[in-house]
Amino acid sequence: MVFSRFEQFWLAEYQRQQDQTDLPKQVQAFDLRQLDPQQSPSQQLLTRATTIAKHSGVAASLAAWRQHLRLITLCFVLVALVLGSLASQAVLSQPQPLSLLFALILLLLPNAVMLLVWLVTHFKASKPRGIAALGFSVSGWFRRKFSSDERAEGLRQAWLQNVYDHGLLKPFIALTSHGFWFLISLSSWLTLLFYLSFNDYQFHWATTILSAPQLVTIAEQLNSLPSLFLNSQVPLPNETLTDASFANLAGRWLATCVLIYAVLPRALLMIFSWLWLELRRRQMQLDTSKAGHFAILQLLQKQHQQPKVVDADQGNTSEQLSFSYAAQGKGTRSASLDYEANDKWQAEPPHDYVGVLDSRARKQEFVAELKANPRQHVDVRVAANLTPDRASMALLAAIAQGTVELSVQLVCSDGSTYLQQWQRLLDSHGVPHVTL
Repeated sequence: MVFSRFEQFWLAEYQRQQDQTDLPKQVQAFDLRQLDPQQSPSQQLLTRATTIAKHSGVAASLAAWRQHLRLITLCFVLVALVLGSLASQAVLSQPQPLSLLFALILLLLPNAVMLLVWLVTHFKASKPRGIAALGFSVSGWFRRKFSSDERAEGLRQAWLQNVYDHGLLKPFIALTSHGFWFLISLSSWLTLLFYLSFNDYQFHWATTILSAPQLVTIAEQLNSLPSLFLNSQVPLPNETLTDASFANLAGRWLATCVLIYAVLPRALLMIFSWLWLELRRRQMQLDTSKAGHFAILQLLQKQHQQPKVVDADQGNTSEQLSFSYAAQGKGTRSASLDYEANDKWQAEPPHDYVGVLDSRARKQEFVAELKANPRQHVDVRVAANLTPDRASMALLAAIAQGTVELSVQLVCSDGSTYLQQWQRLLDSHGVPHVTL
């Protein structure tokens, strides 16, 4: 089974979550010595995830996910085509002569309103919305109703986390939204062309409160883009035309407006969203510092004779750091660095616990919060099997600037090989620490 680039990262995230749940079991299921030591850490993690997926049945679950996605996509395509066709039929079924302005509003207004809604919610999208959210809900219902695969929920959570981590959510929402409304507008336009080509319709400019000059102004404004791009002509209310000529011009102009104001904008936005999504996919990079990934890389380092630690502190760079503290602060905070080694403790953490600082973004967010609102005391839990590299010590120095008192809890577990190095470095900087 061949996996796409996105699916490889998806499986890597799924495997990371499994490693967090039960690392010893996952390590026993796959011999890490099978991995090529010449590969980069990211590639080793991707290779491990895809290999385990092929042998554990996860690949089959992912293939079923693909089938569900195709089925749901087909259903939404059919719904969009039907909605677009019904919209045009509803307009053309009105008593004749048809009001040109009213017909145009019925055909364009829903599309314009939903485009405005997308623009308003686009910058605040923190979870699937609109058509994307509906499709995700339908997928979950389909899985619960017709599938008993216990891995499906894990894959669903891994898919969401993968999309969040690599910034794919907004382009994905944009693509589904614009794609859905493009199909609606395209179906509406084609249905309109078909009915106008083989049926006889009469049109007029109908109004109750607008004056003739106002109607002319509205017609000319609406015709600005069709005239610019397709040299379209609009039958104005004050023109003297035969009924046949007026109907011919009105029908052509109505179809042209739907094309210019509905079909083409959605098509361009859909193409832009697809290019945006593809660009983000190509830029995906695996965060090897996240809990689960980091633990596997640590095990790989131990298995090789000359382990290579990313950004390892082999010299006295950490000793050159300057730990300066805030003059005053209020309250307390506690956090775990990279991952929490004690699952039982994490089940009932103290009220001031902010969670695991398992990504660059989370670390920067935590430091920024302390700088904006210094604390009296900050406690950082560190697994003693983590390498005290330059990045870790620099993070502790940055945290120190946002607190009056900084302390470190060194959590020991099997393979805590860097305990003494942590103790030495913390003592050299005068950072209080306890060993658990």
